[in-house]
Amino acid sequence: MSALLIVESPKKAQHIGHILGNGWQVKATLGHIRDLPVTGEAAYVRPPDFAMRYEILDTKHKEIVSGLRAAAQSADAVYIATDPDREGEGIAWHVCQVLKIKPGEAKRVSYQEVTETAIRKALLAPRPVNMRLVAAQEARRALDRMVGWEVSPVLSNSIGAKASAGRVQSPALALVVERERAIKSFKPTAFYQVLAHMPGKDGVSGWRASWIDGTKEGEYFQDKAFAQALADALPSMPLVVSKAESKPVRRAPAPPFTTSSMQMDGARALKVGVEDIMKAAQALFDNGHITYHRTDSPNLSEEGEGLLRAALEKTGLPVVDKPRRWKAKGDAQEAHEAVRPTKPMLEEAGEDANQRALYQLIRKRALASQMPDAIYQQTSCTLNGGTFHWRDLSHPALFRAVGSVLTDPGWRALYTESEDEGEGKETEAANPVPKLSVGDKLKAERGEMVSKKTKAPPRYTESTLIKALEDHGVGRPSTYASIIKVLYKRDYMKRKGKAPALYATDLGEQVVDALRPFDFAGLEYTRLIEESLDLITEGKMPPRDLLAKSYADIQSTIATMPKGADNSQPCPVDGCGGTVSRRESKKKKGSFFWACSNRDNHNLLQDKDGTPGEPFGDKVESNTDGPACPECGKPTGRYETSNRHGFFRCAKGHGTWWDDKGAIGKLWETLPAGKGGKAKPEAAAKKSAGKPARKRTGKPAARRSTIMD
Repeated sequence: MSALLIVESPKKAQHIGHILGNGWQVKATLGHIRDLPVTGEAAYVRPPDFAMRYEILDTKHKEIVSGLRAAAQSADAVYIATDPDREGEGIAWHVCQVLKIKPGEAKRVSYQEVTETAIRKALLAPRPVNMRLVAAQEARRALDRMVGWEVSPVLSNSIGAKASAGRVQSPALALVVERERAIKSFKPTAFYQVLAHMPGKDGVSGWRASWIDGTKEGEYFQDKAFAQALADALPSMPLVVSKAESKPVRRAPAPPFTTSSMQMDGARALKVGVEDIMKAAQALFDNGHITYHRTDSPNLSEEGEGLLRAALEKTGLPVVDKPRRWKAKGDAQEAHEAVRPTKPMLEEAGEDANQRALYQLIRKRALASQMPDAIYQQTSCTLNGGTFHWRDLSHPALFRAVGSVLTDPGWRALYTESEDEGEGKETEAANPVPKLSVGDKLKAERGEMVSKKTKAPPRYTESTLIKALEDHGVGRPSTYASIIKVLYKRDYMKRKGKAPALYATDLGEQVVDALRPFDFAGLEYTRLIEESLDLITEGKMPPRDLLAKSYADIQSTIATMPKGADNSQPCPVDGCGGTVSRRESKKKKGSFFWACSNRDNHNLLQDKDGTPGEPFGDKVESNTDGPACPECGKPTGRYETSNRHGFFRCAKGHGTWWDDKGAIGKLWETLPAGKGGKAKPEAAAKKSAGKPARKRTGKPAARRSTIMD
């Protein structure tokens, strides 16, 4: 018997091929084998039927499909083992279509880890393709195409630059832009704190207590002179302990990684982008080192728990009494367990530095999740110095101190969570507050007035942007890396150097402003769409209902957009009389200029904060007057190309002709006879401003599509 197993990744195919051995062919689809076309009416998903017409789009996948068909014909059985999620189910259905297998008769298998045990177990329990899950995947694809292809032309027309709208990228961009504007508009507020520096007890180093200034949340104490006077008075002020407490505080470990927490923690720890984290995770999964890495469940399977607990016992590390469970987020699709190592006793795995470092994080976090709590001894006290009077002001002189000491590391003996840089969190050394009793009398060694300023909200990093997307329900963990990649690619946001902070670009801000009328650009919309896709998966909503409503909403909003909003306006150059429109440079993304309808009168105009500025450089003057223009009778100007071929040009833009022994010659199309054939307009003039105009034929030029999926 010979059998064919179809997976997505070539690496996974190679690895599984070694596991299954003789009698098996293992082939890879290399992701999606078919998609919607990118030209013609079939590229659109529109009513009444919202038909989706798929094509094999590239030569590579045509070769892959041919190979799959040939392998299927020679096989006794075909098993489809694409990834165990919504997209994987969609790919499985496409495989059925190209191989002419009925989805209900397909042998669809799924597994959470690429190990021999998991694969052979899956092969014993094939199932049909889940058409409800396929319907949800198709609806997701249709919505993405609908937003991209219906809205992007309107968006590009609105801002005067090539731009794309995206169902998920647009609300993500809005988060970055809103944070950018909050930072730019932020005005710091000065405020003051007072610290009481207290002497150590029994040889313990000193500690500090902070003044409770009585301000409400969101308010700040701003009387600098009073704060300084209180600090100066502290050494002579009797302080009495009014409250004292010392108690153990337990801190549980974090759950094993979900996709999003792996991306966040991995990007921080490895100091790379989330796209690199997902590439490393994919390689680790394909090679059988970790379980499936696209998951939003924080919990482990019973088998996973057993493997981790056994590994802890073998290495002599403590194990929590009962396996831990965590509550998943409300919209989590818990079809998969959390990310964990398939062989926890294996300390190192991976083919490069990123893979090895990520494997270490995954392994340690998974193991730590089954270890005991870390225990701290937390000591706190309140010191009362009575009422402090200064001039005509008075405030209670109450000071608060809290300190913690780690007494039992528990899980922290193995794993320490990383913290994001630039989050505005202040890290302080341990404050060794001694055990005190109510009524104890103390004296401060010194007082200190600390000047501070409120801080602007921190810039997003890739890690914190993922956290915000997750909190708002925008997208799925498996899409976060691609969302961020698109925002970079479209030049909607950027990083400066190697620093992790994200900056919204001017183009990104324009896109967000232009898309505000659309529902899909809001944070709530994507969460509602994901809920609808879940309902489709459960068979509780027909996909067409979702598509019909979404299409109607998009079209009604498009109808309210300004018509012909192409930024055309009168040319500001004196005496020109033309109109100018804003264009984006093809050579430099995010750089703009203004082109005039009377393009032969002057150079292109500079872009000044979205309005037409001065012309670039100076216009090359003609070196002499030429014969009269055959169209208007006005004298032409004579110019020369870089090869010193003479030509005449009408100042009113009626045309450009070659110099034929001082007379008007042929229109600018070919060089004079015997001079080397056809001229290239872009290289012909001595200076760029001297370029002759192309022949005007009256036939409109083909518009380059601004539509992007």
